This record gives sequence, structure tokens and C-alpha cells, in this order.
Amino acid sequence: MSTLVVFCHPLPDSFCAAVASQVMNSFTKAGTETRMLDLYKDGFDAIGAPPGLVEKHRLALRSASGLVLVYPTWWGSLPALLTGWLDQLLPYAMGVGRDDATELLSGLDYLIAVTTHGSTKVVNVIQGEPGRHFLRRSLHALCPPRCGMRWLAFYDSDRSTEKDRKNFLNRVDRRITWLMNLMFGHAR
Repeated sequence: MSTLVVFCHPLPDSFCAAVASQVMNSFTKAGTETRMLDLYKDGFDAIGAPPGLVEKHRLALRSASGLVLVYPTWWGSLPALLTGWLDQLLPYAMGVGRDDATELLSGLDYLIAVTTHGSTKVVNVIQGEPGRHFLRRSLHALCPPRCGMRWLAFYDSDRSTEKDRKNFLNRVDRRITWLMNLMFGHAR
């Protein structure tokens, strides 16, 4: 079993980077082989990444049994780079290749989105939770029926305290440990 963590934030010292680090540590602690793709560090391009890089990322996704997306929610949804990554790896999002996309995702047992929001939960609900619904209706819909989806969001991050951020990192750790134990019975 392996987990692919896709991290999408331009600043390596951001709170979102700390969240990605916590995700990696929590899966490792749970006994899961974990690999991270850092879209900015890899030089992925939202419009047209080099074909070799796209294929490298497709191979990483194809071999994963879990996919975790770690990103900031900007203007209510996913960053353009993460959307571009999905568009290029899963051409179905562009209107072609549904069979290819479902084959690429066929090994997934779980999909987890871990995101930060500058706004409050209320604001995101008023917006219609576009990021959450996009992932559920577009990406998760292509996953096999056994694939569960989880959403972990840190709301009001722009006004958060150090204690709030630490509590969220602890929540991420607890949820991943609980999920791995529930699904596979081997959280350490």
C-alpha cells in the first residue's frame, strides 16, 4: 500500500507546507509507504507541463493506493496549478479519455483533501463549497466504488493563532491514524 501526496503551494515555508509535512509524517507513522509530489518544486506548469513530467506523475498516481491533495483554497476552490495537474493527468477532465482516467485511478482506496481556507466555514458554505464539490463530483466520481473520500479543512486561517494551527496539525494526525486503522487495521 502506498500513498501519493500531491502538495500545491508556492511557498516552502507556508503553513500549508507544514500541513503537507504532517500528512507525510502521519502516514509514515501509520506504516504506509508515502511519496510526495511538490508541484511547484517539480516545475509543473498548469497549462502545459513537459510530457516526461506528466508521465512521471501519471506513473506515481497509477501505483498509489491512496491520493492526498494538500493545497490552499483560493477564491473558494483549488489553485490553478492543481486544476492544471488534474487536467493533464486525467484527460477526462478536458472531455476525453474517461476510460484512461478511471484506469489511472483504479488502484485508489482513498482520496483525501487537506486544505486551508483564509475565510470562515460560513463564507465557504455561502460560496457553495466549490472546491469540495469539484473534487467529489469530478475526481472522486472517476475513482473505483470502494474509494472513500475525506475532507479536512482549516477554516479562517488568515486570523488563526499558533494554537489553532497546532490543533489542526494534531487533527490531521488523528484523522489519518484513525482512517488507516479503520481501513487497513495497521496504524502503529
